[in-house]
Amino acid sequence: FAIHSPFAIHSPFAIHSPFAVSKCKFDASLIPSRKKLPQKVNMSFFGDMPSESGVQRIDKSILKEIMIKVDTSGREESGYVIIDVRGHDEVQDTGKLHEVVHNLPLPHIADGAMTMAEEDFAAQFGFEKPRLDEKVVFHCKGGVRSAKAVQFAKMAGYNDLLDYNGGANDWFN
Repeated sequence: FAIHSPFAIHSPFAIHSPFAVSKCKFDASLIPSRKKLPQKVNMSFFGDMPSESGVQRIDKSILKEIMIKVDTSGREESGYVIIDVRGHDEVQDTGKLHEVVHNLPLPHIADGAMTMAEEDFAAQFGFEKPRLDEKVVFHCKGGVRSAKAVQFAKMAGYNDLLDYNGGANDWFN
């Protein structure tokens, strides 16, 4: 086919240039169909809820079950730690979701709180740092910041992560 571009003479990449438009035909058969691609669906332990990137998204009823488990059997036995990533002022305005929930604002997580030494973490934030083998549940106001907290926790080496996608907005309504 003919290339109608002043750049064609001087560039071996002219065919890929937006200026090198010619009478090319689009061949849709070269693009794989979505039906042919493998679909990775991670299923949650709680009611087969689909998740992204191995992170379990949970709803209000599941969070209530987890809170009851932590409240009755303790963090150590339950294996869960629940973290509210809202700012301290937001928590003061609405209150905590439950007394077993710890507050660790997202900016601290983004600054590396999950990679701190255990003693330093406890001294700065007032609760024991989550262990890598614990299930860490994050929540915020509406689900955006908790999803970010999950990503930071993954980068810090945590693998068993849950994200309450309703947040405080859902919880208090």
